[in-house]
Amino acid sequence: MRRSPKIIALAVAYIGFPAVVYAEGEAHLPTIHVEGKRVTPSVFKDTKVKADTIKKQGAVDLKTALKDVPGVEVLDTQGTRQGNDSVNIRGLSGNRVGMTIDGIELPEANEMKHTGQYAIFGRGNFMDVSALSSVDISKNARGFGLGGVVAMHTLTPDEILQDKDQGGYIDTQYNSVDKSTAVTGVGAMRSDRWRGMVLGTYRKGDEVDNRGNIGGKGALRTKSDPVDHNSRYFLTKHEFDINDKNTLNFTAEYLSRNQWTDSLSQVNNTYTDVRGIDDNKKTRFSLGHDYHSDEGLIQSGKTQIYWQQTKTDSSTQRDYVKGCTSMVPDRNNRCVFDFTNKDKVWGLTTDWSSHFDTGSLSQEWRYGLSFAHHELTSDWQGYYARSKPNADNTTIRASAYIDADLQWGNLVVSPGLSAAYYNMKPNSNGFVTGINGEIGELRKKHQSALTPRLGISYQITPLLVPYFQYARGFNAPSSQQLASSWNPGNYSSWGNPNLKAETANNFELGLRGKNDVFEYGIAGFDNHYKNFIDYVNISDVVKLPADAVWSRPGSKQTLVLQAQNFSKAHIYGGEAYARWKFAPDWKVNGSIAYSRGSIRQEGVDRPLNSVMPVKVKLGLAYDKEVWGANVDLTYVAKKDDSDIQNVPKGTSYYNPSRNYALVDLGGYWKPTKHLSFRAGVNNVFNKKYWNWADIAYMMPNVNSQSGTSGQSDGNATKLTRDNADFYSAPGRTFNVGLRYTF
Repeated sequence: MRRSPKIIALAVAYIGFPAVVYAEGEAHLPTIHVEGKRVTPSVFKDTKVKADTIKKQGAVDLKTALKDVPGVEVLDTQGTRQGNDSVNIRGLSGNRVGMTIDGIELPEANEMKHTGQYAIFGRGNFMDVSALSSVDISKNARGFGLGGVVAMHTLTPDEILQDKDQGGYIDTQYNSVDKSTAVTGVGAMRSDRWRGMVLGTYRKGDEVDNRGNIGGKGALRTKSDPVDHNSRYFLTKHEFDINDKNTLNFTAEYLSRNQWTDSLSQVNNTYTDVRGIDDNKKTRFSLGHDYHSDEGLIQSGKTQIYWQQTKTDSSTQRDYVKGCTSMVPDRNNRCVFDFTNKDKVWGLTTDWSSHFDTGSLSQEWRYGLSFAHHELTSDWQGYYARSKPNADNTTIRASAYIDADLQWGNLVVSPGLSAAYYNMKPNSNGFVTGINGEIGELRKKHQSALTPRLGISYQITPLLVPYFQYARGFNAPSSQQLASSWNPGNYSSWGNPNLKAETANNFELGLRGKNDVFEYGIAGFDNHYKNFIDYVNISDVVKLPADAVWSRPGSKQTLVLQAQNFSKAHIYGGEAYARWKFAPDWKVNGSIAYSRGSIRQEGVDRPLNSVMPVKVKLGLAYDKEVWGANVDLTYVAKKDDSDIQNVPKGTSYYNPSRNYALVDLGGYWKPTKHLSFRAGVNNVFNKKYWNWADIAYMMPNVNSQSGTSGQSDGNATKLTRDNADFYSAPGRTFNVGLRYTF
């Protein structure tokens, strides 16, 4: 594929903190207003996915909810127990992309994809799509989100009530992609100054289907490993109006997700049975205050204090041919390996906005701060003894920002400045560094940064608004990268306390416009990164610790991974979208996302595996109040071998990706005011394909001698021509749903 010229920049937006939502409005701004109406679109524009869209898609998780957003992919690390690992935005994912629910950070993403056979680590597993009101996606660096921010918002009592005194709905759903059923019940009431709601969802299903057809046990199995999973989700919100300007609110949220995996594909000559048991739990309480006024200097404000705990308990059980050192009592040859990871966080977020006019200049200011105090703990019962894969630590993440939209007629200038502070204090208790400290010392780490941004747009006409945007980004190393000591057997991971923070300079240039029947956006981006962090195989320059707690005496490992800073990385590309209401109730839409990326290793630029291939979407929809239907076409280009990081000589790998096109169908019917049906068919023609977002972690890169997926005993399974179907995406699937509203 021929490289296009490097264009600068794209339109993005959401600032990465809980903030007020702004709407486009009249041709002139009043002196005082509520929630910032403005003439032209904001220079910093987010991509919003609403609850109605998520419902119509029959979404079962975050991956299916965000599948139509250009330049965005949810990673599912195919073939592991990982679940929805993280979100990839324009080539960056993991902890480089901020993820929040109602302004509260989700726990760290798992840095070591090799460990996906041990536990269900994924950040996307700590939410349920049934509770989502909307998802705002910023594709630009902001706060601690070097690669953007995914800000999820849960439903509110007002959204359920819709101007009634009481109301709710019962929703049922089935999706064949994992044979899952889900039942959601919601009820809300209001009385004088109080409003409240309760939502509960029960979900149950099996493994996600693939296109494999070989069953049995062992490495040549291509059918998905059998999985049973269920989850229970609960959300309640209560609001009390103190007066017409001030509201107190309380939120409680609880999630429990259980999964049982029969890892038939891992059975070999060493063990005869492998099973995984995973349990995710999340508990959150928050108390908040909202302020709204149409007079005075400050028009709106939102503050909350919160406490949240997320916990993963995972167990891998294996029946060995010859037994092992951590036997289960009264069970011949069975060994159990347990993993626990917990993040307990309390914190504060506060966001405010002001609008005022001074002559011909309209000014809108947004400002706020956040503080989060994390207590992270982990525990691992491995081959030899109990140890900690990551040092227990206390981490503080704090930030403050001030932004503005300054408008002279049709010109909008949007300056902004953010400050970020990071402090990590590791605890050495139970953490193994080797008898002679071979793995390195534990060290306190604190870093801070100022990150400016600037946006400029000019409305020539409503359909012609050129804009430019610059943003500086900052990302502190994760606690896993700084302080880890992970050795499941034949490979290991060492922390690096000398890591520097990553920084970014993001440039965007674009054109967009909107009227009653047509909307579009065209943009290019050019993002430059310094001190880019990636994992490197250091087995040839280090000696394994002599500590028998950490390593088999006399053992040898060919894969010892450590996070290190690379001097530079570069990602550039372009995106475009359009929506056209060409006739009453009819519309067409389309989008395209293209990007290329490289990382500099020892003076040589090598491709970045995390950059997604070209993706094009086209859709046609008919949308009436009573019924509607849509057809969507998705085309994805293959990930060329030339776009995959180089492999050392003497090794081999198989790249199954190819060009593919998918057709999806959907529809809904509302026979009465209270009753609605929906249905959809995905991959209508049962196309076999591989989603690069889900297999990129197995491809060769700078951190390993060949692309591998770490097995639960530390062995590695290569993606080969024989087992590639095991990692393939689902074939034809369908979903149906019914909702009764009262």
